[in-house]
Amino acid sequence: MVRSLGLHRIEARSYWGLVARVNLILLVHNLIRSRVLLKMAGVEL
Repeated sequence: MVRSLGLHRIEARSYWGLVARVNLILLVHNLIRSRVLLKMAGVEL
């Protein structure tokens, strides 16, 4: 998912673009991690 969204590279034109990009990366990471943890707990979405 991260690679398909192009989030493995940080390319920003401004400070706020960089902040937005980092926040997006963290959001995707947390969504992936929470989904993995839910699967480990046996909870289906």
